[in-house]
Amino acid sequence: MITELRRSKRITDYLPILVSAKKGDTGALLAGPFSGRIIDISEYGACLLMSQVMKDTYHVFHSTREDDTRILQLTINVPPDNIPFSITAHPIWLDLFRQDQIRAFKMGIEFIASPEGELMKQLQKAMKIQQRKRGNWWTSHMLTGSA
Repeated sequence: MITELRRSKRITDYLPILVSAKKGDTGALLAGPFSGRIIDISEYGACLLMSQVMKDTYHVFHSTREDDTRILQLTINVPPDNIPFSITAHPIWLDLFRQDQIRAFKMGIEFIASPEGELMKQLQKAMKIQQRKRGNWWTSHMLTGSA
């Protein structure tokens, strides 16, 4: 039996995002933006689906993790109103994603913002609009094997 160890419930979603690697102290862009999708999210972090994790010599996961001053900036336009949100995070894990002919990467990230903070409350409120529809689409395509 597998015991769930997450701090909070994950919500299945399928939100488009842009991920940029930046210097945390200056905000200088190191690489990106990389396009991807949030496939599940909680108050503390998210799982991202990304088709590309490397640009030139910068690896969005490994290069960011090797220096604690580097962060990921996620830009999320939440439908249907495309409300823009920008939130910072640290990469936690990376794994391959394979389904039929699709090859991509899944990356776990942990948000830097407090889960009780105003930014996270605004993001959660915006995401609730049509979240079930987006989540159901992702779940149905994962179960049928047709992405």
